[in-house]
Amino acid sequence: MNTIPHKLPLVSIICTCYNQATFVEQTLNSILSQDYPHLEVFVSDNGSTDDSARRIQDFCQKNIHDFQISYHLENVGICKAFNQSFAKATGKYIIDLSADDILLPHCVSQQVQFFEKQPDEIGVIYSNIEWINAQGKSKGKAFGNLPPPSGNIWLKLLAKSFIPAPAMMMRRSLLLQIGGYNEQLAYEDLDFWLRSSRICHYAYLPQVLMQVRKVPNSATSGFNDAEKGLLESAYRVCLLTQFKLDSRKEHKALDKRILNYCLRAYTSQQFEMALRFAHLLSSPIWKKIITYLIKQKIALRVIIRLYHLFKYLN
Repeated sequence: MNTIPHKLPLVSIICTCYNQATFVEQTLNSILSQDYPHLEVFVSDNGSTDDSARRIQDFCQKNIHDFQISYHLENVGICKAFNQSFAKATGKYIIDLSADDILLPHCVSQQVQFFEKQPDEIGVIYSNIEWINAQGKSKGKAFGNLPPPSGNIWLKLLAKSFIPAPAMMMRRSLLLQIGGYNEQLAYEDLDFWLRSSRICHYAYLPQVLMQVRKVPNSATSGFNDAEKGLLESAYRVCLLTQFKLDSRKEHKALDKRILNYCLRAYTSQQFEMALRFAHLLSSPIWKKIITYLIKQKIALRVIIRLYHLFKYLN
């Protein structure tokens, strides 16, 4: 990270940590191990109540680095913590890194090489990743032999989330254009996908360049926990997105996503939230059917069958 060829674009890595003391040193070490020399790194402890802050400080004291570190006395939310670091970032490209994930040594260099070959309409690239558990054991890849879509993926993201958020590299100019992350939300990726994919294209890089942990307490693992507010944030994003839709095709795509959240809320017994999602459905008939079934607390298997029927018919 010391020799900086002038022709290489600067990459800003923003690493946000919340109660990830077990993993944060491994994550920071994976940044230091990058073979890409032109980096600026921001590390933000977001009010951790475990030993994360001390471990970050100790790591940075023991290693030669140019990390910019910030500490929050309380959790300000992942979106606000990111935005505060992003406001200082000057890189052409941005990586949003969780403090429990691992960048493989060639991650940044291969992403930059790929991104630099893309046309201007590509605002985001995303690579394949390897899922790992808390012990670092492989749980498979995100994508198999059939590659996910590239190009204009607006309709596909309206219907379904399929991109592992840590696998992305984003143009800083794109994030500036959309005003960064929405700080009113409990998590960032859904809102970012739906706002960004409407104004730019995405490109897929098939190499596995990162290990991403699936652990019980990860930021987006708690959709069934009403206190985390993830479904509430998803509802707000879907509601705001509806106002931007221009065609029946777009409404039908978003309906698939809405019904999926409705099912999540129903299965976790968040019945009022399930009703709120049902009321967002653009089809009056399906809205009445799903609302009735939720109010009657019909058996789950009926809801699931109707869910699959709805997706098939649409």
